[in-house]
Amino acid sequence: MKIGIVTPWFTDSISGGAERFAGGIAQSLTKAGCNVEILTTCGKDSFWPWDDNYYDPGIYAVNNITVRRFELRKRNKRKYEEILGKLISKEKIKYSEQLQLFHETVNSDTLYEFIFANQENYIYFFIPYLFGTSFWGSKLTPERSFLIPCLHDEDMAYLESVGHMFNRVNGILFNTIEEQQLASRLHNINIEDSVVSGGGVEINLEPNNQGFRQKYRIETDYFIYVGRLVSGKNVPQMLELFNRFYENSDQQAKLLVVGKGEKQIIDTIKNSPGLIHMGELNDQDKFDAISGSVALIQPSLMESFSIVIMESWLCGTPVIVHELSAVTKGHCDRSKGGLYYKDYDSFENILHKYLNSREEIKTMGLQGKKYVESEYTWELTATRIINFLIEKGFRKEEILN
Repeated sequence: MKIGIVTPWFTDSISGGAERFAGGIAQSLTKAGCNVEILTTCGKDSFWPWDDNYYDPGIYAVNNITVRRFELRKRNKRKYEEILGKLISKEKIKYSEQLQLFHETVNSDTLYEFIFANQENYIYFFIPYLFGTSFWGSKLTPERSFLIPCLHDEDMAYLESVGHMFNRVNGILFNTIEEQQLASRLHNINIEDSVVSGGGVEINLEPNNQGFRQKYRIETDYFIYVGRLVSGKNVPQMLELFNRFYENSDQQAKLLVVGKGEKQIIDTIKNSPGLIHMGELNDQDKFDAISGSVALIQPSLMESFSIVIMESWLCGTPVIVHELSAVTKGHCDRSKGGLYYKDYDSFENILHKYLNSREEIKTMGLQGKKYVESEYTWELTATRIINFLIEKGFRKEEILN
C-alpha cells in the first residue's frame, strides 16, 4: 500500500509552508517504513500562473522521494477573482459559486484520473484545503482520503463547501490543537475522526551568526522576518509598525526581511532606512541570520503551524507574534519562548524589552528550543500519523513495507 501526498506544487526549494510540510511528511513516513509518493501538478509554485505548466509531466525523484507530476487544467482567472472578491467583501456566495471557486484554482484532470484509477493501491493525503487538488481529489475516494488542511481563520474557511470536504474525508490531520478547535467550531467535525499529528522541524546545519554578519556587512542589532512578502501574511502592518519604532527609537536596531513577494511591499522595504531586504537566502545563511537576530517577528494572523517559528527556536532565538493569531500565541504560551503584541504600544514595548534584556531573551530562546525538540520532531509526527491510520482501520502490514 502506498501513501500518496497530493499537493498543488512541489520542489525541493519551494517556500510555501504547506508544500514544505508535504515534503517533511513524505520524508518522515518514508523513514518510518512507508512507501510514499508525492502527487502534484506541473506548476512551479504559488507565484507562477496556476494553469501554466512549468515542468513536463512524468515521474521525478526529489530528495529520494518519487514525485509524479500531472498537467494543469486551464482556468478562468477573471471568474476566480470575481468570486473571491465577493467573498472577501463579505458578500454571500451561492453554493454553485463556491464550487466554481474550487474549479478555478489549481486543478489537473490527469491527476484526478490517476487518483480514481489507483484508489485500491493508495491512501491519499490532501494538503492544503484551499485548492481544487484537495477539494475534487478527496471527492473521488473519500474512504481512502485524509485531509491535512493547514486551516486558517480566513474567508474561505467558512464556506459550506469546505465543511462538506472536512466531513466527507476519512480523517483529518491537524498541525495544532488551535487548528483542530477552529475546524470544530466552523464545521462541527467529529473530533474522533481527527488527530493533532503536528509536524517536524529540524536544522541540519550549525548556525554561524558572525559569519553571516561579516558576509553581509551587518554591524547593528537586528530583528528578522522570514517568509513570503504578501499582504495575506500581515507583512504591511509589521513594516509600518517597525518603521514607526525605528523613527522613535534611539536604539538603531533594524529589521532584516527575508523572502520574495509583492512588488509594492518590496518597494516599501527598499525605501525605508530601518528595513533591509535580503531576498531569498539559502538554508545556511537563513539560519545564520536567525541565530544572530534579537528575535524573529512572525506577524501573520493566518497560521496553522508556522515552521519558521520552530526554526527560530531551534536556533535559540525567541519570537514575537501577533496576539490575534491563536496558533502562534498558543505556541508562545506553551513554550514560554516568545511574546505577542496587539498594537503599536505593545509592539514597541516588546522590542525595547528584547533589546534591553539579553539574558532573559536567551532563556526564552532556549525554552522555545526545548519545546520544539519535545513536541515537534518528524519521528513523533510519523508515529502519530501511522497510529491514526491504524485506528481508522488500515492494517499495520498495509501501511509499512
